Amino acid sequence: MNYCQGCKKPLKGQFIKAMGMRWHPGCFRCSGCRKPFAGKAFVVFRNRAFHPDCLKCPSCRKPIKGNYVELDEMAWHPVCAQKQTAPLCSVCRNPLTRNYFVDFWGNAFCNNHHGHPECSSCSRLVCDNLTNGGMQYPDGVVICNKCSLNGVSTQERADSIAVEMRSALASVGLGLNSTQTPVKLCGRDELNDASQHEFHDNHPILGVTRTTITHRKGQVLARNFDCILIQINLPEEHFRTVMIHELTHAWFFYNYYENLPLKVEEGMCVLMEYIWLKNLNTKDAEFRKKQIEQSADPIYGDGFREARESLKHMPLSSLLEFIKDKKKFPSRWNSFFF
Repeated sequence: MNYCQGCKKPLKGQFIKAMGMRWHPGCFRCSGCRKPFAGKAFVVFRNRAFHPDCLKCPSCRKPIKGNYVELDEMAWHPVCAQKQTAPLCSVCRNPLTRNYFVDFWGNAFCNNHHGHPECSSCSRLVCDNLTNGGMQYPDGVVICNKCSLNGVSTQERADSIAVEMRSALASVGLGLNSTQTPVKLCGRDELNDASQHEFHDNHPILGVTRTTITHRKGQVLARNFDCILIQINLPEEHFRTVMIHELTHAWFFYNYYENLPLKVEEGMCVLMEYIWLKNLNTKDAEFRKKQIEQSADPIYGDGFREARESLKHMPLSSLLEFIKDKKKFPSRWNSFFF
């Protein structure tokens, strides 16, 4: 006696033959929608029958027509299977080829995405998939939306962080005591207008200490500390780093470090950033330390490296005394006799 492959009951009367087996007409059903085929065309995958539109790729959910690959006991479009098994570009979401880049944060991307700007804070490529876009200013500075999401955007928060960073600076011997160091959040135009030097090609202006010194006939008549300007919407840890840099400028001003060469003063300010970052155990701090260490800027990068080398030969307090007196970084020989 013949039996239906679907219900396992005896076949009596009309039946159909498909896939080398016999079926009651109502038992031969699509494995996708579970409806009878009723004489319609079907396709077979892993000994199961499907309506042509019901055999769908589990990735894109579109019908599979033509070639397919089998993965996890399912049929996939070849491109969808590649996306499932190969790493995807963080920018365009297409499978990566052999030649691709990986940034500090572990984001891999195709080597043809050079048209996307880099965030001036985190250096990620600014695009929809990676940073949800961002803001590019006319002077070329870019702040991605990933950074601005955790950005310092209110004066109240800026003031609170300033107090914390004054305390951090005091903990290594650079106390500002009762001096005034107001901080102001601002945009690109105000920062660029306040900058007094032209060497920022590799170091975007994100903070400026604004002071005025009035002279007459070579004599100082008045000295005034106005405020610290910092780029609005910097992420908190970057804001703190810029804050401690500018507070070091303030410390030099209030302690009458006159006529320091830019390389010396900026190098020391970056050194104070670096010392603070070394006490943190975060991915952001690791990134910013690496940025400082690898900077090719002749003022900030070279100045930092000379300052760090000097610190190997004398304590910070002695180094500060030396540069105030000599207006330069000490050599190893100078350090021995100072």
